[in-house]
Amino acid sequence: MSYSPLATVIITVLVSSLFYAPLLQYAYSQTSTKNVEQLWTDSDHDLKIKFVYDPKIPIVDKPTELKFTVQRISTGDYLRNLEANVLVTDNISGQFRDFRFNNVSAPDGQFSVKYLFPDTGLFEIIVRISSPDAPDAQALAAFAVLVSKK
Repeated sequence: MSYSPLATVIITVLVSSLFYAPLLQYAYSQTSTKNVEQLWTDSDHDLKIKFVYDPKIPIVDKPTELKFTVQRISTGDYLRNLEANVLVTDNISGQFRDFRFNNVSAPDGQFSVKYLFPDTGLFEIIVRISSPDAPDAQALAAFAVLVSKK
């Protein structure tokens, strides 16, 4: 049984919200799978998260580095002493799958994880960041990655 793209997004958001429920807040974001660099911004908390991946065209069963940078919008300063959780989700084969990277340390506001995408299609990357040094620096952002066969 396969789900429509809208059903996939709804299921992903619902399951993701259970994982990140304490930090859910509204923010504006624009992402595109055509451009490797994606930017999420939250002007209420003066935060931006930049997401890029390498290689520029991820391939099934080949390592892909998912890179994140967290900065203040107003100053461009990197947030220090961050802890992040990254969730990779998809519903490509009609069955929801996810993989988690928990407690990723980012002492200088930059961090990355390596992931092998198991299938072709559109994957959602959800990241939650927090910092004990900056209580207002809590965010939940989502990005998209399109994975090809070759």
